Amino acid sequence: MMYGGGADGVTMRNRNDGLEFLRDEAAPSVRRRFSLGSLGLLAGVLALALALGLQLSRRNTGRPTSGPAPDFTLSLFDGTEFRLSDYRGQVILINFWASWCPPCRDEAPDLQTLYDDYRALGFTALGVNMLESSRRKALEFIDEFSIRYPNGEDIGERVTNLYRVEAPPESFLIDRRGQVRRFFIGAIRYDDVSADIEALLAETR
Repeated sequence: MMYGGGADGVTMRNRNDGLEFLRDEAAPSVRRRFSLGSLGLLAGVLALALALGLQLSRRNTGRPTSGPAPDFTLSLFDGTEFRLSDYRGQVILINFWASWCPPCRDEAPDLQTLYDDYRALGFTALGVNMLESSRRKALEFIDEFSIRYPNGEDIGERVTNLYRVEAPPESFLIDRRGQVRRFFIGAIRYDDVSADIEALLAETR
C-alpha cells in the first residue's frame, strides 16, 4: 500500500517486511528550480536597488548646492531686470515656485515676512516662477499673497535649468560673496531659515 509524499519529497510504501521509504526523484529538480528562481529574483532586486542608488546619487550632479551661485538675468513682472551679480554684497534667497504648487502657497507668507524683516539689513528674496500655465496665474498668485519682493517669469526655463531645479518649491540661500550656503527642497519656513539669514548678514564680504 502506498502512502502520500511528505514535504521533503519522500514517499512511504507498506511492504510485508515493514515500511520502505522511497525518495521522489523529482523533488531535487523542483528545489533546484526554486533555488534558481529565488536567486534570479534576488539578483533582480539588487540590480533595481543599485539603479535607484545611482539615480539618487546623480540627482544633485551639477546642482549648485555649494560654491559660486551661477549668474543670470531674469525679466521681472514689473518690467525691470534682475541680474544676480548686481546684488553682490547682499544675502539672497532664490525661490523657485509655481502657482499650482501647494507647498509654494504654504511658504509664500513666510517668504514675504522674511523679506520685510531683513530687507533693511541687506537681504533680498527673488521669486523665479517656473513651469507656469500662464502669466495671469502667476500674477494672481503674487496679488493673492501680497508679494512685494522681486519676482519674474523664467521664460524657457533658463534659470531653472541653470540651477538644475526639478520641481517647485526649491530655494538657494546665497551669501554676500555670491556663494551658495544652503539649499532647500520643499516649503520654506520662517523659523527654519531666519537664523541662517542673520548669520550670513553678520558676515563680512
